[in-house]
Amino acid sequence: MRLFLALILLASVGCASFSEKKEKSALHMQLGVSYFESNNYPMALAEFLKAEELSPNDPAIQNNLGLTYFMREKYDFSEKHFRRALSLEPKFTDARNNLARLLIEKNRHAEAEKELKTVLNDLTYTGVEKAYINLGLSQFNQKKFDLAKKSFLKAAEQQRESCVANNYYGRSLFELQDYKRALPALERAISFCQKSSFDEPHYFSALTIFRMGEKDKAITRLQEVIKLYPQGRYQDRSRAMIEIIRKVQ
Repeated sequence: MRLFLALILLASVGCASFSEKKEKSALHMQLGVSYFESNNYPMALAEFLKAEELSPNDPAIQNNLGLTYFMREKYDFSEKHFRRALSLEPKFTDARNNLARLLIEKNRHAEAEKELKTVLNDLTYTGVEKAYINLGLSQFNQKKFDLAKKSFLKAAEQQRESCVANNYYGRSLFELQDYKRALPALERAISFCQKSSFDEPHYFSALTIFRMGEKDKAITRLQEVIKLYPQGRYQDRSRAMIEIIRKVQ
């Protein structure tokens, strides 16, 4: 999940014109960002709350609170802070994109896609690939795989080495049973996702190979998942799938 989120920092530190309170707020922001990027969400939240207490009307602080609550799966709090950021700065496109991602998580797809339309209409937004990924996720979760495929392809065109875009482009093709095109897409995703220890494309490439009738090769690929990602999400599924394939005549 943290692969599809972007954290931005708008506060400026050390400017002589800032008040002491503003400087302290900026310091807590910096500390919060550091903790967030280290996946220490409790400490990140504590620092962002301190920053909010000092600068309650800073939209960047509200956005960062929204992101941190999202990572802790406190979705109602997350939505509250993303909406607060947008009430303070309606053109804060990154906060709007983050709100859309939250709405997808809450299965409010129509609302999410409405927000994403606004995001994609902002021609100054530099994170357009994130918006296309979110749009694709909304479509994928609704089983609109043909539309999702197109959105993930647009995301990959914007950022060629995107782990998430390439993975879900391949997965969309897999769901459409277009295995010949799914396999190279998932194998591209493997090369981009290994550094973040994201095992999903590796696992789905194995399923694709199996669907293409190559049992031994599929088992080898599943064994790679087990070996390369000892803490991965697909450990148990890979072991179970190996047993299923071995029983297939």
